[in-house]
Amino acid sequence: MSTRESAVNTDPRPRAGGFVQIRAFSKINLILEVMGKRPDGYHNLRSVMQTLALHDTITITSAVPPNHQKQAGFTLTCSDPSLPTDHRNLVTKAATYMMQAYNITNNIHIDLVKHIPQGAGLGGGSSDCGATLTGINELFDLGIPLNGLISIGQRFGADVPFCLQGGTALAEGIGEILTPLPPHPHCWVVLACQRTEVSTGEIFSKWIPEKTPTSNIPAMKKALQNGDLTQITDNFYNDLTSITAKKHNIYDLISEMNSQGAIGAAMSGSGPTVFGYFTDKYTAEKAKRYMEKITGRAIFTEIIPKESLLGGR
Repeated sequence: MSTRESAVNTDPRPRAGGFVQIRAFSKINLILEVMGKRPDGYHNLRSVMQTLALHDTITITSAVPPNHQKQAGFTLTCSDPSLPTDHRNLVTKAATYMMQAYNITNNIHIDLVKHIPQGAGLGGGSSDCGATLTGINELFDLGIPLNGLISIGQRFGADVPFCLQGGTALAEGIGEILTPLPPHPHCWVVLACQRTEVSTGEIFSKWIPEKTPTSNIPAMKKALQNGDLTQITDNFYNDLTSITAKKHNIYDLISEMNSQGAIGAAMSGSGPTVFGYFTDKYTAEKAKRYMEKITGRAIFTEIIPKESLLGGR
């Protein structure tokens, strides 16, 4: 993540070496409250979001095009062969936008190494998009400040602004209004990732507003301020859990995670991933192996300080 406040460079030049490597971190939603549907089809949200150590890696390489090449070219390769690398990929969309908007005349190649499961509610695509914006900004010394990248990022998805900022934050609007929250204390996290993807649009389309909604956000802010993991897990909440649970065994997975020693568990985003918090590394590793037998895929990771995310390195 770049926080430089220098003026935007309209005549970009690649830095020495011709490449940058950026880590694209995953996220979970500690709280996800749906506030209502907007005229543009999106939904206004209030969500407490948290970065995890689990990440993809993006390497961006710049090269001067051959003399016969009329315009700059872009290519994307990915370690996951099931992931499209054309215009359907947010990395391609972000890179293409940056090349056109900032008159980049060099060829750009991006290599994406995936570790974040796609379609799992962990923000993998959004984080890859944010890392692409950050990396191109650094590689060509464009000098776009963080708020400028966030402004660009929101056109590609509601989670992109948070993925650019990282850490612990309250996201409002469609995700573009970010308020930093007190840093989250360290803990181990197990992700139970079912091998089925969820359509975020379909889940949101089935949301029905509550007549008398309540909010866990004030209590969550206090829990973060106190650095109290038990209070944090007591305030996990997701408006979409009951909807996703109609097709996927979300509540069973939450129960299983708790039975394995988690101090709390919840669903992230629109699912179907369930995350559990652990204070003991051995217990978390054991739970990861158990949840893997149930879902076919589980990941052991942790919550790390925001300082570890600086520069996305």
